[in-house]
Order: sequence, then C-alpha cells, then structure tokens
Amino acid sequence: MKMPDTLPLDATATVDIRDAACVVVIDATDVRPRLLMGRRHSDQIFLPNKWVFPGGRVDPSDLIGDKPNTEHGGMAQSLTPFMHAARRELLEETGLRLAAASDLLPVARAITPPGRIRRYDTWFFLARVGDVLPERGEGDGELLDLDWFTFDQARRLDIPNITKLVLEDATAWHESGGAPLPRVPFYFEEAGIYRRTMIDPAALMETPKGLART
Repeated sequence: MKMPDTLPLDATATVDIRDAACVVVIDATDVRPRLLMGRRHSDQIFLPNKWVFPGGRVDPSDLIGDKPNTEHGGMAQSLTPFMHAARRELLEETGLRLAAASDLLPVARAITPPGRIRRYDTWFFLARVGDVLPERGEGDGELLDLDWFTFDQARRLDIPNITKLVLEDATAWHESGGAPLPRVPFYFEEAGIYRRTMIDPAALMETPKGLART
C-alpha cells in the first residue's frame, strides 16, 4: 500500500527538516530554452510519480572537501554543502557532471510545509548546459524518463507546487538575461500562511522567526 505524503497534524513535530539541493539545468542554445527533468518512481514515499529537477539530500560527504569559489557569485560559505550536494546529485541521477569551475547560481530556497511525511530545507541552483562536461555516465535510475522540456512543456507536466514556483523563477531569470541574482525568493509556511520573501544568498542563512526546524 502506498504511503500518504501527509501526516496527522499532531505527528508533524516529529518530522525533522533535512537539508537538500536541486539543480535546474537550462539549455538555452535553441530559440526555445529547455530544462532537464525526471519523474519519480511510483513507490517512492515523497512525491511519487511527480516530475522534478535532479536533486536530493545533503550527505555527510558534502560537508567536507574543497570549497567552491563562491566569491564571484556573492554567495555565503554556508551554501558550500548545498552546492556540493547539487553537483553530486546531478551526477548520480543523470550521469551529467558539471565542470569544476562552473557557476551554480542560487535561484530559490524552500522549506517543505508542515504535514508532509518528509520535510526539506532546499536550495535550488541554476546551471547552464554549456558547463556540463561532454562525457556522460549512467544515472542511478532514481529518476525515470529523464528528458529536456521547454518551459511551456514543463508547466504541463505533473509537477509539485514548489517546482511550479521555481520553474517561474527560472523563467524570469532567463528572460532577464541570466545574470546572478542579488536576491532570491524564499518559500516557507509560517503561522499557517504560505509565504514568499526575498533573501540575499550572500548573507548567512536564517530561519524566519517562529518557523521551527522540527
């Protein structure tokens, strides 16, 4: 029997919020830009059958290793583990490896609302297809039907609400010329209201007042 993706309200306090990262890879070499998405398996507990961007949890291995150059992008060093996770998850799930010197540009941050069986504090990054190395390996099969979709095609897929929001953020970034964003949207629920506020990726990450991490 498939597990529900929500929990009774009195059980949500036991769900830890885990750090995660996703990558929106955009191919703008054609007149109509495309982005890479895959479909989650039907037996997965969180967001089964939904189309998503490659990504996943921040692992302990992402907390160590060389620090990427974040100075030119105006990013806080606290984003380093998320950037490592974004690169690693892209490679694992799609076989695509980003060049070491390539930019990962923050486009959004989101915390899964209460009531879900899994909750994540996720940073979404933008990457250009030109920064993908030509050699492609095999993905681990976690995402099915990996393919490139135009923005309009992606909107017609069965995608989670947060993916819809980030898709529009990515569209706005592309249409504005693709420069690093000084401020990015942060989506979270506070006091039962879903909010969108703008934050500075160069500042230390802060959780909004009144928003519990567990």
